[in-house]
Amino acid sequence: MNAIVTQIIRSEKVESIHKATAVVTNARGEIIQSFGDPELQTYVRSSAKPLQAMAVIRSGAFKKFGLTEKELAAICSSHSGEAIHTDTVHSIFNKAGLSEDLLSCGVHPPIDKISAHRLQQDGEEPQQIHNNCSGKHAGMLCTCAQWGENTENYLDPEHPSQTFIHDIVCEYTGETSIHRGIDGCSAPVFYLSLSKLARSFAAITEQETDERKLVFRSMTSNPYLVGGNQRFDTALMESFPGRIMSKGGAEAVSAAGFILPDGQVYGLAIKVMDGNYRVIGQMVLSILKEMGFIDGPMPEKLSHWWTPAMKNHAQVVVGTMKTSFE
Repeated sequence: MNAIVTQIIRSEKVESIHKATAVVTNARGEIIQSFGDPELQTYVRSSAKPLQAMAVIRSGAFKKFGLTEKELAAICSSHSGEAIHTDTVHSIFNKAGLSEDLLSCGVHPPIDKISAHRLQQDGEEPQQIHNNCSGKHAGMLCTCAQWGENTENYLDPEHPSQTFIHDIVCEYTGETSIHRGIDGCSAPVFYLSLSKLARSFAAITEQETDERKLVFRSMTSNPYLVGGNQRFDTALMESFPGRIMSKGGAEAVSAAGFILPDGQVYGLAIKVMDGNYRVIGQMVLSILKEMGFIDGPMPEKLSHWWTPAMKNHAQVVVGTMKTSFE
């Protein structure tokens, strides 16, 4: 198959078209299914967070500071900045004896509109802890604290904590060296082929080591902490508890590790070529149906993405979107 295509349909006519490349592999990197070029390289953005979180476990910080699976889920998250998320990140800092002033992820309002509005009503400004990446940064700082390393420059690609993360990502993807750019939160971001990203998610989902079991269980048992209200990753993991680990990233990248009804484990990675995130949900669900992961009616929690109703400013339904395989 050449690609995945989603048509944006308004008043029964095609208005826009989004194309994506995707691949499904097993934990050994063998390609099971591909849609477009499986070796397409892209910055994998926040889809790398489960891999980056491995450093907290391997460094001993997870055990030393008495972190919980909920807190690990927040470290893997692109959270919505709701109270449950900021409280969990606060807890990580408290346990590690660290100041939140060390965060260098930058400030943006909570992704959750209700939480953002509540801050505004209370006359409060967003803080770095509301940044969707604050959990990941808290994890990186925990690793620094565990090793007694400098926390001021923890985002420097040559900082020991970042080279440690780089080596872990290399291990999981089968690479020897990975080009790194600068992510939206100023952390190093990995430039990888989709097949390598899919392979890493399949490996975690096989859960053959303690660290893989811990990451998979933390995310799938606490999907709300990974995303939040009306977030696709959260809805997908809540709809298939214990069977899928999902993590999206900016510029319309998404990855998942999933377990088929017959027990086979695969990894999925997808990139919408124009970076438009609005179609990623329906595309991922279409692939999961194609692979036999979804073998019945679509769960109600996922209807927003499966059969989206496009509304205008007057809340009149004017169209929808339709995904197909070219």
